[in-house]
Amino acid sequence: MRDSLDVNEWLRFAQMDYDAAKDMSILHNPVPLEIVCYHCQQSAEKALKAYAIAKGEPLMKTHDLEALLEQCVKHDEQFNDLAQQCPELTTHVTLSRYPVGEDRMNEHDMKTALEYASNILEFTKSKLLNLGYGTEK
Repeated sequence: MRDSLDVNEWLRFAQMDYDAAKDMSILHNPVPLEIVCYHCQQSAEKALKAYAIAKGEPLMKTHDLEALLEQCVKHDEQFNDLAQQCPELTTHVTLSRYPVGEDRMNEHDMKTALEYASNILEFTKSKLLNLGYGTEK
């Protein structure tokens, strides 16, 4: 078993990113759509990295959720259930960080990003819980 601090820290950061995104979507007016979407992508990225590390995979230094998902699928094919959600969230890494003109994000993008990030985070947390991780507060 990998050092649980590493895995639990990745998981903690994933949760913080999601919580920040959710809070900003509720508390800010106007809502910083791009920032919310960015934190959603970051949450999913860190959650998938936590699982991969827990399974002994080397840390993949990428923002590509599809590549990270492939690492996870090697150990549990149920991660394929998340495959439809990863490409859209991956686009938020770039689109949310730089002015992009016509490709600006909208409220629908934000709601979808929050839903996908929550799905990925909760799914991954349940898998990690089964491996004995994620029990620390």
